[in-house]
Amino acid sequence: MEIIKLNLARNCLKYICKAYGINKIFLPYYTCPVVWNAVREENCKVNFYHIGKDFLPTEEFTKDSFILYTNYFGINSNNCKLLAKKYPNLIIDNSQGFFAEPLGLASFNSLRKFFNVQNGAYLFTSKILEQEFQTDEIELTPISMQKNYEKFLKNELFLDSQKDIKIISPKVEQEMGNINLEKEKRKRIELFKQYAQVFDEYNNIPTTLKDGEVPYCYPFSTNNKKIKQKLWAKNLTLLQLWKNFPKSFIESEILNNTIALPLDDAEYAEKIISTQLS
Repeated sequence: MEIIKLNLARNCLKYICKAYGINKIFLPYYTCPVVWNAVREENCKVNFYHIGKDFLPTEEFTKDSFILYTNYFGINSNNCKLLAKKYPNLIIDNSQGFFAEPLGLASFNSLRKFFNVQNGAYLFTSKILEQEFQTDEIELTPISMQKNYEKFLKNELFLDSQKDIKIISPKVEQEMGNINLEKEKRKRIELFKQYAQVFDEYNNIPTTLKDGEVPYCYPFSTNNKKIKQKLWAKNLTLLQLWKNFPKSFIESEILNNTIALPLDDAEYAEKIISTQLS
C-alpha cells in the first residue's frame, strides 16, 4: 500500500470515495458526524448500521459492499482484522488508532488526535488519484481541550470549514519528524493501565489491550451515578464521545455517556485517577 499524507482524516475518506468510485457506503451510527458529512459531500448514498456491545456490526453485508468501520478508542484491532478478512471493501477509520496496522481496502488515521500538531492524516491505499492537490498552508496553534476548551472549540470549528482535500503542510511534517513515537506509545499505554486499575471494575466497556494496540483514550462508561458526579465535581474538562443516542438504539445501553479519559497529559490524568470513587 501507498501512504498519502493529507490535511485531515475526513478528507482521506473523501479521497477514498473518489479513488474507488464509491457511490454507496455503510457507515456506523456510532462515529463522528463529520464522517457522515464528508461522505455526503462526495455524493455518496449513506446506509447506517448499528454496533453491538462487542463493537461489531449487528448486521451482515454483501461481499461487494463498501463499509467503513471505526477502530473504536484504538482498542478494537481484533474486530478490524475479523472484518477485513470477511469484507474485501472494508475501509478502516483509525482516527483513534494512529499506531494500528493498515488493513482492508484502505485505512486512515489522524495526527492531531495523538500529537500536538494542528492537523494532518495518513492515508493507506493502493489506488492513487492522478489529480493534484494543493498543499495545506493554514496556521493554527494546537491546544488540548483540557488546557483551553474555548480555543480548542474554535480550532475545531475552523477545521470543519476546511472542505478541500489538501496535502499535509510542511510544518506538520517537520513537527512529526521531531516526535519520539516509541516514547508516545509507552506513555499512552502506561496511563491507560493506570486508569484501568481504578475504573475497570465500574466500566461497562472491556478495556483489555491486545498486542500492538496503542489507545487514543481510556473509554469509561458506567451506570454508577455517584462516580459520575464525583468526576464532574472536580471541574475537569472531559470529552464525551458522540452522545444522545435514542434509547431504542442498542448503542445507547453503554455508549450514550462514554467519557474519553485523556492519555496525552500525565498531570491531568493524575487528577482524574486521584478521584475517590468509593
